[in-house]
Amino acid sequence: MKLVERISPVVRAVGSVILAIPHSYASMLFSDSILLGLMLLLVTLLSPVVGLSGLVSLVVAILVSRSMGFESWESRSGIAAFNSLIIGMAVGYYYPMQMITHAPAFYLGFLMMISIITLLLYLLISYLSNTFFRLPAMSLPFSIVALLLWFYFARLGYLSNYPFDKLLLFSQPPNLPEFWRLFFISLGSIFFTPEVVAGMLVAVALLIITRIGFVLALLGWAISYFLMHLMGSVAGSGMFYPGFNGILIMLAVGGIYLLPSKTSWLVAAFSTAIGFTLILLLNVTYYHYNGFTGLYSPLSVPVFAFPLNIVVLLVIFTLRLRIVVNKPVMNDFGVFNPEQALQTYQERHKRFSSLGIPQFALPLQGEWQITQGHNGEHTHKLDWAYAWDFEMQDTQNKSYASEEHTVNDYYAFGKPVFASAAGYVVKLMDGVIDNPIGQLNTRENWGNYLCLSHGYGLYSFYSHLKQGSLVVKMGDYLKQGDKLGLIGNSGRSAVPHLHFQIQLGAEAGSRTRLSHLINYKLQGETGLEFIGSGIPKKGDSLSSLVPEEHLQSMLGLQNQAELTLQVTSGKRQRQETWKIELDFWGTFRIRSSRNSNLEFSVYRGIYNALSLKGNRNSALAAFALLISRLPYSEKQELVTCDEPALSVILNPAFRHLILLFTPLFQLLYASTKSRIISTREQIIIQSEVSYHILGIKFHSFSGTINIDKYKGISEISLLKGKRLLLEAKGETK
Repeated sequence: MKLVERISPVVRAVGSVILAIPHSYASMLFSDSILLGLMLLLVTLLSPVVGLSGLVSLVVAILVSRSMGFESWESRSGIAAFNSLIIGMAVGYYYPMQMITHAPAFYLGFLMMISIITLLLYLLISYLSNTFFRLPAMSLPFSIVALLLWFYFARLGYLSNYPFDKLLLFSQPPNLPEFWRLFFISLGSIFFTPEVVAGMLVAVALLIITRIGFVLALLGWAISYFLMHLMGSVAGSGMFYPGFNGILIMLAVGGIYLLPSKTSWLVAAFSTAIGFTLILLLNVTYYHYNGFTGLYSPLSVPVFAFPLNIVVLLVIFTLRLRIVVNKPVMNDFGVFNPEQALQTYQERHKRFSSLGIPQFALPLQGEWQITQGHNGEHTHKLDWAYAWDFEMQDTQNKSYASEEHTVNDYYAFGKPVFASAAGYVVKLMDGVIDNPIGQLNTRENWGNYLCLSHGYGLYSFYSHLKQGSLVVKMGDYLKQGDKLGLIGNSGRSAVPHLHFQIQLGAEAGSRTRLSHLINYKLQGETGLEFIGSGIPKKGDSLSSLVPEEHLQSMLGLQNQAELTLQVTSGKRQRQETWKIELDFWGTFRIRSSRNSNLEFSVYRGIYNALSLKGNRNSALAAFALLISRLPYSEKQELVTCDEPALSVILNPAFRHLILLFTPLFQLLYASTKSRIISTREQIIIQSEVSYHILGIKFHSFSGTINIDKYKGISEISLLKGKRLLLEAKGETK
């Protein structure tokens, strides 16, 4: 047993190191796909000396980074070592073959030394760029070391006396038009194998992993090719042709660091053009003196990846300086595949918030009416247009009880006000007398007020509060939902109400900012409707959704719970078992015995289906389809609409097709409308899921889910039209 315990960590460490190797290769194309890394490793071996030099350099860097304590032995990441991989291939490309065969031990030692130097430089630059600029180091360490190495080789005469003399396993390129021939050479050049066949293999690997990435690579090359002809520059036979940088700039900006979209592709195209201009500006000639001939040999100094690094880092840094977040959207999700990044954004971000618009909760409890909304007819104009006035009314639309004599007759007067979001108290006023009904105090316009700072120049402002009611002081940190004070009638207020706005400064009267309120119930013609994020308007009657702390238990989806379902599909019957798991990262999953699993969350009293994987012919898939979002309100009937996750409504093949077109236009849209009925014993969800292609409805499902509040999910039924597709009945264990 002790021997196993000793061996096990070693085996894990070896396995992690092995996985870090293809991860490092994939990092050269801004990916973390192990499959892509393995394919690229094989591509580099078309030139065995170049490929093996890169592999040796990479392994050395991985082992040094772990043995020196820069990385854990259990880390599977190859990010820290991928610059050493590229520099190893560069050494293999430039170093004369005759000298390698003459002194292989010296060459191996030289290769290891350069690998370690590049690793240390990466660690230094990575620390500085992340600490001070929140930027990745990218391949800047490689570019610096490669340029110094190139001048060293040039001074020794290696670059003038010895042309490329490495063995190629395959060097019979097909006859292709210039555009495609140079495109594939540029792709192969990324891996120091400037051959058509190598580029074709890289293109195939890229196409398998990411179709959007392949399209971006092709667009980057097309822009470079057009500019090359426009500028009258000549395509070089060497490996640092302008397409090398153009391809990677377009891919990095348009698909990796920015979410793929028309806007990000436009930014990427402009960035590619800037990169091409930098290549021309950095194009210098070095004259090497040949002692044998007594002549100077002109050598074009390669720009390596300097244009790529300069342009991409400049774009990322400047976009992060935006005060107002807008398109293009930064890809800060930690997902390095364009399609998966789009899917993650749709499933976990776009569904729950509007881009660039701050989200705040309703600062009141109970049911309230908007008596003046954005761009109101009275005071919500100009810089103060984005504000709300809240009053409380009865069923006869009256704001006061019986007779209107004093402020105490008004329902709103004295009602508590709560923090709409977490923040610090930065301004407050308390001491302004509450006005008698119908009178205004225009000298102290805002009356008693309080201002909270939420960072990034964003503030929430609450005014016309009751004299002496504030329960906080300057500098206090408050959580969302903490009590601030009471509604009053101070300042320019004829009747008790709360004036609430989001603004861009701490001072009273600062310019307002367009914002949304989240997770509230709106009284409509057909009943209560749940609004995940919206802008209430004048006349709206709304109340906040009170989070149900025990919703996850009511659904029977608490950690380690199990549910067995008796499923009928057509004439077939089967048993399906669900197990609820919570992983290390805090993600809840339902794993079905039908080889499907569903990620979900329960946050602030709302259940959300996040992503579905595996077999779609299961009760779990039907459950995910019918309940994409479940806001629960005790003993109330609630209607909710949601755009379900793409993985829930589409199988992988169709999903990849839809994602390919998503950056240009929305080919498919799906919506789920659910009616949630709460009784003493049950929660009943009646849902309809509609599919639209280019705005035209073509497909729909409907169904019902019954949930016993004490036993969990009891029944699921899914229909297509009037045809029953699946029925499941279950009991918890």
